[in-house]
Amino acid sequence: MADDDLPPAADELYGLTLEEFVGARNALAKQLRAEGDATAAKRVAALRKPNVAAWTINQLVRSRSGDVGEFARTADELRAAQTDLLEGRGAPARLREARTAERAAVERLVDLARGLFPGGREPAQATIERIAATLHAAAADESVRNGVLSGRLLTDFEPSGFGDLQVELPDAPPAAAREKPVETPERDAEAEAREAAERERRERLAALREELDAAIAERERAEAALQAARAEEARLRSALDELD
Repeated sequence: MADDDLPPAADELYGLTLEEFVGARNALAKQLRAEGDATAAKRVAALRKPNVAAWTINQLVRSRSGDVGEFARTADELRAAQTDLLEGRGAPARLREARTAERAAVERLVDLARGLFPGGREPAQATIERIAATLHAAAADESVRNGVLSGRLLTDFEPSGFGDLQVELPDAPPAAAREKPVETPERDAEAEAREAAERERRERLAALREELDAAIAERERAEAALQAARAEEARLRSALDELD
């Protein structure tokens, strides 16, 4: 049985407060067993409670679909701009603009998250930082984004891969410099300028590829550490659920 085959009430669990989750989950599993649907009851009983950062993001997805949709749009544009630049067909200005837009969308969601906690409680700064990190990770990683947009996220994530690739972009030249008339160079000077520009392009492309390789290696190390952490988390959650 896939997650989409679970009863609607199972999805609704992730809209409850964290304090309500375990009790409601167990009650739903008990109800399904009483109705004779043992398979669904087993699946529901195995559903994990999100951590605080993941719970908050779930509430954003469920209550602020417009803002979340705008974030997803900026994430798509950022990934496209990064890919185009690394493949030599993009413009640094486009990447700067896409990065600024994605950061603004994340900041908007983080501000909204501050008002989602029950009883008007202010979230801890560490929680806010994990929410922002997870959203940036979702902008870079499609699998993380799918988890975020499902509204059933279980844990927070750190940015990896493309999300960690910090490409140094030159500042845009001032208008006066762009508008200055260009004197007609001698033929040999034109050829030298073209060759210099091509060398610079190749060197920049090589540097970007090296940065990408380093970022991918870092992501792989982080994923290995995350896998170990998830295993430990699963063990601890299992122990806690037995005591609930």
